[in-house]
Amino acid sequence: MKNNSRVRVTDDSLQVACKYLQKQFEIKSWWPREQPRLAEREFLLMKGSAGALNLWCERWLDAGQCRKLENIIKQSV
Repeated sequence: MKNNSRVRVTDDSLQVACKYLQKQFEIKSWWPREQPRLAEREFLLMKGSAGALNLWCERWLDAGQCRKLENIIKQSV
């Protein structure tokens, strides 16, 4: 699910982003909409660095999900 929205996770916001994304997996079994189990497995592999997580977000999140994550990151600053 490639999208044109880019999330800008930095080293400073990595922990906040990972916490939010992990929570989404826990409370929404269908999240993200396409191949959620594969997305979660890849998340677990890619959550260790901001660059990798940004790539994961580009691949798996739609524009609305990217905006929500950006808002969570902005609120944490």
